Amino acid sequence: MPEYLKKVLEHWELPEFLSRHPSLRLRPSADDSVVLAGKLPFIADGPGGQRIKDEYHVRVKVPRRFPASIPSVWETAGRIPSDFHKLTDGSLCLGAPTTIKLQIYRHPSLLGFVEHCLIPYLYGHSYFEQHQKMPFGELEHGAKGLRQDLAALYGTADHRTVQAFVQLTAMKRRLANKQACPCASGTRVGRCHHDTINRLREQLGRHWFQQLHSTLRATK
Repeated sequence: MPEYLKKVLEHWELPEFLSRHPSLRLRPSADDSVVLAGKLPFIADGPGGQRIKDEYHVRVKVPRRFPASIPSVWETAGRIPSDFHKLTDGSLCLGAPTTIKLQIYRHPSLLGFVEHCLIPYLYGHSYFEQHQKMPFGELEHGAKGLRQDLAALYGTADHRTVQAFVQLTAMKRRLANKQACPCASGTRVGRCHHDTINRLREQLGRHWFQQLHSTLRATK
């Protein structure tokens, strides 16, 4: 194994990950990503207190730039249907991108990604099989779901203000704090929603929100 790859895997805390999930194994990759595949058993409790014990066959493709880039996951035994929260390439739609990025920011290891992003998705599917409804609620598809997720992150009930909040988060802090707050409070950001805006900017960086703002503008 190349020395650079050993250092990357140590940074991702791969030994701890494999000790917790020994049924997953490293697999060959056609590029510089890392692929883990095999069975992923789990025991998890949902918001209603229901404990589910289950397992899925998965393939996890971890980009070289993780945790800055989000891994992709495929369910490989054909259990999860194509119309159940999957992306166009067949990988699992683990959630809204900004929320997933925040989870990775808070838990920047492979173990953190699996336990805080992947297992909740798998729990949701197992719960859906039993009850025909989602345990955590469900975002709408496409741009509407993206705006719903961002509205929750910014603490606003008005989805029409989301794009303005994102634009402010993409600005430098000093400039953003001088702008009128999108919540229509009549005060500037520095005296209103600055804590939320500044925290998200510090956690994910201005570039993420610049890209997100472009996406929102293109999906009106």
